[in-house]
Amino acid sequence: MPRIRSRALAGVVALAAAGLALVGCSGGGNAPGPEGATAISFQLDWVKDTGFAGMFVADADGYYAEEGLEVDFLDGSDVASTAAVIAGGGAEIGIVSNLARFVDAIGTGADLVVVGALYQQSPAGLMTVPPLTVKSAEDRLGLRIGTDESGTADIDTLFKVNGLQPDWEDVRVGYDAAPLFDGQIDAYYAYVTNQPIPYQLQGIDVNTVTFADLGFESYAGLIVTTRSFFEEHRDAVVGFVRATQRGWQATIDDTTAAAKTVIASYGADLGLDEPTQVASLDAMIPLIQSAYTASNGLLAMDPAALAGPMTDALVASGRTGLPDFGKVFDATVVKDAKK
Repeated sequence: MPRIRSRALAGVVALAAAGLALVGCSGGGNAPGPEGATAISFQLDWVKDTGFAGMFVADADGYYAEEGLEVDFLDGSDVASTAAVIAGGGAEIGIVSNLARFVDAIGTGADLVVVGALYQQSPAGLMTVPPLTVKSAEDRLGLRIGTDESGTADIDTLFKVNGLQPDWEDVRVGYDAAPLFDGQIDAYYAYVTNQPIPYQLQGIDVNTVTFADLGFESYAGLIVTTRSFFEEHRDAVVGFVRATQRGWQATIDDTTAAAKTVIASYGADLGLDEPTQVASLDAMIPLIQSAYTASNGLLAMDPAALAGPMTDALVASGRTGLPDFGKVFDATVVKDAKK
């Protein structure tokens, strides 16, 4: 099942309405769980596959329990805006897919705080069939690129970040990359940790490149909570981050064992197969680690990157009135989780 980027525009539109509708709802984080544990509902942004393996490992291996937490993972496959769910109280903590969606949510008045990011480099990118290889922004000039509405905005931004006017043919496609192999398009907007995997496992050659490799940098898989929950339950948020870091480190150390955990329990009804899930995890590992996380811990976000190239990309996308990241991003959580 492709964990494709989608529904970004719908999510922004839905945010205000969903936020209002959810006000007063509780995911249970203020209520004690078994034996006094703090119950937290965590909103995923897709189905329960290995994209969240580190969290599932943290749960299965008791890392959350050691922090006094009981975590309930909420499926996100049909959620238009995870930011709306979190802002409205439907979950205490959750994933917002990328920095742009977080900024859009803040722009609608959502009082959210981001405390970390799973992906140091977004998995969004382009997939092509040899001999075509995209190595620079200029290589995309004139290409027929298969994408959806949210992908269109990203591809336009990619041109602008590189000082180019968008020059490409926008071809609407679905979740299946078949049009790429049928010759209907030259490139396919994909998550490089997902859509290429089944083809690669079949021995089919494909080329992939992330948008970050082409100059469009963005954090993805943001760990987000409301300001009110953060202020009232900061220790629980720090404990959640600490346990999540441990779960992802265990996943990095043994992707096969992590995939088995996901397949056997959390994604048991999805028909997941082990080779695909292990390969997806192996593709994720380089994107969730960086020189910055090596020094500061998994999930850490670099304030300099936020203020520099990532802000430049947001501006290039046409967004105005950007939030003060010093007020909506808290770097002390990951720091304290290391103690």
